[in-house]
Amino acid sequence: MSLPTPTHSSVLFTWEIEEFSKRKAKRLYSKIFYCGGYEWRLLVFPKGNDTEHLSVYLDVPDSAKLAPGWSRYARFSISVVNQIHNADTESKRTEQKFDAKGSDWGYPSFLPLIKLNDPKEGFLVNDTIVLEAGVTIPSSYDSRKVTGDNGLGNVEADIAGTTSQVRFLLYWVSSVALLLLEKIHSLHEGTYVKFSMKGRALPTMLLESFAEFIASMSSTKVNELNEEALRLAANSIEDFEQVGLDLRWLKQRLEEAKVVKKHSESVNTVESCTSGLEVARATVDSCTSGLEVARAKVRELEDGLAKAKLEGEVMSRELPKSLGVNDSVLKDIV
Repeated sequence: MSLPTPTHSSVLFTWEIEEFSKRKAKRLYSKIFYCGGYEWRLLVFPKGNDTEHLSVYLDVPDSAKLAPGWSRYARFSISVVNQIHNADTESKRTEQKFDAKGSDWGYPSFLPLIKLNDPKEGFLVNDTIVLEAGVTIPSSYDSRKVTGDNGLGNVEADIAGTTSQVRFLLYWVSSVALLLLEKIHSLHEGTYVKFSMKGRALPTMLLESFAEFIASMSSTKVNELNEEALRLAANSIEDFEQVGLDLRWLKQRLEEAKVVKKHSESVNTVESCTSGLEVARATVDSCTSGLEVARAKVRELEDGLAKAKLEGEVMSRELPKSLGVNDSVLKDIV
């Protein structure tokens, strides 16, 4: 299982630049993100780099401070997202070797400024533009073996409003979601076999929502389950199954949790009836009036106790050995 570390070989990075028209600086830098163990960032010239176009580059931060002879190779795409019609998003792809002679590569004439600044075109919405960088470090190329550059350093943001995503199967998800999704994939391999969706935003939203649901269930103890919690969980599972997730393992665990919870309630009932029966019998022994009422109460408690014990014995034969009432609902399976 791979973890969401800075060494992932493919990363999708998103940068939202708000109040774009008010930016006075000649160039803007995104916050630093990681791919293949290296630091990267986007560089934008809002008014163009000596051209009437938006200029966008993939840049190696603090390249002057890297070890002599450093180099790294990347395949990358840069996109300016069309926020009205996603199909009209402007994208460009290339692959380059980055080194001291060329620490940034990109496109001086990415998008005409007249087109960018026209609200009807969909690239500048609410004075915000959205850029994406998809970066891949080929597995056959590892310049760190030569240069000793581990790519790690200061990650302070220059411009806020950025999020980075990493690839999971055929989709992009947040680093936080990736940890749970890959853990589920390793433990329950068939979960995602039938999950197949086109586009980028919708599958990302669904997979991250699924990860949030699993995280919530993992933090819930068996004794905290009630009818409403079980109903909501069942509805969520049904929704995720509709998009192709195989969650038979999760439904089985919920059934096991219900048995454990019900058995716990039966044990509590036995204890309550036993305590009440002791009090009722003491009352019969000491009462001078209302004897029949007291005896009826004793018989009622005796019947309740016998029934609770019988139910407890039946359920105890079905109890999962590894799940207790104070355990997480998803103990040992996530």
